[in-house]
Amino acid sequence: MKILVTGFNALAIGTAKSPLNIATSARILPEVLRELGHEVTQKAIIPGEDVSMYDKVFVFVFGPNSLSARYWYGAAYTIIKRPDAIISIDDWQTKDSVSGFGTFSRGHWRIWKKLSKAGNPVGKIYWDEAQPYKKEIEDLVDTFAFEKWPHKLLIPAYDGGNYDELGLKANEIVNWDPSPYTNTYLKNPEEGLFESQPLPVENKEKAWILASLVSKQGWLKKQTFNWPIKTFGNVKEKQTRLKEHELYQEYRKVWGIISPPHYHTMKGSGWWRVRYKMAYDAKSIILAHPEEAKILGINIDHNIIEKGSNFELNEIISSQNEILKNKFWTKERTKEFFKCMLE
Repeated sequence: MKILVTGFNALAIGTAKSPLNIATSARILPEVLRELGHEVTQKAIIPGEDVSMYDKVFVFVFGPNSLSARYWYGAAYTIIKRPDAIISIDDWQTKDSVSGFGTFSRGHWRIWKKLSKAGNPVGKIYWDEAQPYKKEIEDLVDTFAFEKWPHKLLIPAYDGGNYDELGLKANEIVNWDPSPYTNTYLKNPEEGLFESQPLPVENKEKAWILASLVSKQGWLKKQTFNWPIKTFGNVKEKQTRLKEHELYQEYRKVWGIISPPHYHTMKGSGWWRVRYKMAYDAKSIILAHPEEAKILGINIDHNIIEKGSNFELNEIISSQNEILKNKFWTKERTKEFFKCMLE
């Protein structure tokens, strides 16, 4: 098949420069489709361009009012011309996507403004080319703001999650797990594959690592940990921001990894997170909010972890990894899933 993958931002159209080398479903999906033997084109679409030549179309949707949604005119045009398009999301801040459409719907003039209040360019690409489709784009915004999305919605999430907590409504919501294709952190772009063997137990530190690009300090202050906590990611809080393969090496050095909750994972949404696969490969224990951990079947009290001997911690890791291994999708299941979806 000839398949088009496009979307609202640079990550979705495959042109994003990712200095942090972060694994996302928008990066992984084209890889899966190519491995299935399909001809995949991932790019920005110019309004007016012929999109009828593609057998299947995937459009990654994001809040259109976001500064990063530079290519959304072309993506909206694609959805209009391909009502059979499969809509997907890649960012955990799902409520911002819906509210972004709502902002534009409550004032259609915002869709077309070229300058911000400060007088800076908004930076939306293909404004001129979108003008012939102005009414259709405005109607699309209204639909995505306040109605059920008339499409199949593909979400990166674990099996068994309460997907309604994402705040998205569509004709059909289906989940997939990118875990089996998540391995970019195992390679240093400059040096190649890391040594795959875990560090000896005696070299692991009884400490936690919490890594997040957004601030989780408010949540962290409410917790009671005895082990020291190393934090990475948030520059405003003067934390070191690591590339994903560098963070993986830090994970390998400690016994504990903290998965700080998102607002919907605390309600059991089941949202997919690369951190679980990294913990699995690093042979470290991962701790999450009970409602998030319950989806994966690895809920354990942090006091038990912090009081454990090296032998007991190893036992916890062995049990956790066996559970995660059975929870993660395999490559074979992933391929079969997309074969069925593309039929």
